[in-house]
Amino acid sequence: MDELLKQLTLKYAVKNAIEHQGKAELKAVISKLMAIDKNLAKNLSVEIKEITEIVEKVNSMDKKELEEKFNSFDSFDELPERKHKEEMQLDWADKEKVVTRYAPNPNGPIHLGNARALLNSHEYARKYNGKFILRFDDTDPKVKKPMANPEIVFKKDFDWLGVKVDEMYFASDRMEVYYAFMKKIISMGKAYVCFCEKEKWKELIDQNKGCSCREKDAKEQAKEFDKMLSHEIKEGTAVLRIKTDLNSKDPSLRDWWAAKIVDNPEHPRVKDKYHVWPSYNFASAIDDHELRVTLIIRGQEHAQNAEKQKFLYDYFKWIYPHTFHTGRIKLKEMVLSTSKIKEGIEQGMYKGWDDPRLGTLQALRRRGFSAKTIKEIIKEIGVKSSDVTIDFNRIIDLNKSFIDSKSDRYYFIEEPIRLEVNFIPEMEIEKPLHPDYPDQVRVYGLKAGTQSFLISKKDVKKLEIGKIARLKHALNFRVIRKDEMQIFGEFTGIQKLENKPLINWILSETNAEIIMDDSTKKHGIIDKEILEEETGNTVQLESFGYCRIDEINKKSITLWFTHK
Repeated sequence: MDELLKQLTLKYAVKNAIEHQGKAELKAVISKLMAIDKNLAKNLSVEIKEITEIVEKVNSMDKKELEEKFNSFDSFDELPERKHKEEMQLDWADKEKVVTRYAPNPNGPIHLGNARALLNSHEYARKYNGKFILRFDDTDPKVKKPMANPEIVFKKDFDWLGVKVDEMYFASDRMEVYYAFMKKIISMGKAYVCFCEKEKWKELIDQNKGCSCREKDAKEQAKEFDKMLSHEIKEGTAVLRIKTDLNSKDPSLRDWWAAKIVDNPEHPRVKDKYHVWPSYNFASAIDDHELRVTLIIRGQEHAQNAEKQKFLYDYFKWIYPHTFHTGRIKLKEMVLSTSKIKEGIEQGMYKGWDDPRLGTLQALRRRGFSAKTIKEIIKEIGVKSSDVTIDFNRIIDLNKSFIDSKSDRYYFIEEPIRLEVNFIPEMEIEKPLHPDYPDQVRVYGLKAGTQSFLISKKDVKKLEIGKIARLKHALNFRVIRKDEMQIFGEFTGIQKLENKPLINWILSETNAEIIMDDSTKKHGIIDKEILEEETGNTVQLESFGYCRIDEINKKSITLWFTHK
């Protein structure tokens, strides 16, 4: 067992012992450790002996020693971090200021896949006391059209994740900057306006040959580009290309396009003001230099783009930023493609960007996943260049570790049946809010006589006429009579009984609707006390799972299912 695991075992054994009258539960400690270290499950048979010994040692401590050890630990709110093997060390950071950027195409909100570039870029900027820039790459007014006011949508995700933006830009606000550099590179003889048909041009390029447009001098190229800007030349007729190496082994690097014409742009920010739009590669290359970006963290699919952009950097005699390309995130249980999500919404397949079947941060947040869970899973993945498939069970385990101790418990019944218990004396019964905190209870006062409870139709099968059963945390009763609509019983005592049916119950109810992770709905009743909770709180419904409270009305509540 490594030293960190020993320290963690001791820490959470002590915490568990404090919460359980001085005796830690081995199973609870192991569960906590497995939530922290996903590899522990594979090695549990090896580590179990030492874990057990540490728990037993903690259980041998007296109260004073236990409290002193507990007080010596730091906060238990944050999980300790393991150093990730793939973490980059910026050896150059002492010579250059670390400036990172996150440059999304705002045609849809952030999902778990592109959160990787966001969080890593922000983390490195903060780690090295640098600057983090948000630059909306909104230069496609036709195919991947940007949403209106994306800064509002993105801010909600940023605030949730604790991401602080130092500077924010819109590429569409910088069109004149791009035009100036286009004119400059044309004057250098490194770009040309190409009128060739796409197929004819590709045929020449595949043969390592340039087209006749390429041979025109810089002055003539400048005149043609002015015609593009004045919209004398129409869409599909010409594009601006950057001259590169026609003998490049990769045909896609040969004379890549830098700008194209859009006749009827539909842009929410600049409307139809511009008809010449830069390519992603041109705008990104210019902005990364102009905004003094020194570290780029982006997806592996952009590795080829970096090679294209380096032609511009060479022509302008700039130094290309330090760059790291990460692999894609794959999550079988959720859709992570912005284009597929958008298409699904338009076709009515999904109800919106926060549909519970999606991997958007909006959906995960609304379902009740903790921001800490998202940040921790991204830290675990690190900045590997290979694709990563995330086990959703790992996300669930992490989320439980962050929300469990803060989640009060209630009972949800889909098909309620009424139970009438006679001969109850005047008494109080208690329901614990959480098993780890037995002193925190919900108290109910019962008057002498007959009391009505609501139980699940599923539990009725456990009840036999003439036999004794127990209402959990409350009282015992003997079943006198039962039918499909109602159960009748008589009070027999309050002492805990072994080997008797244990029945969950609701004394006072409110109507509940639960939006499940497959977008279906469940309806039933729930403890009325839940109406005192706040919207956004995560609760645990016994024998059902964790849920986030989405909406509270006077007589009903809507929740979103998080996970088991």
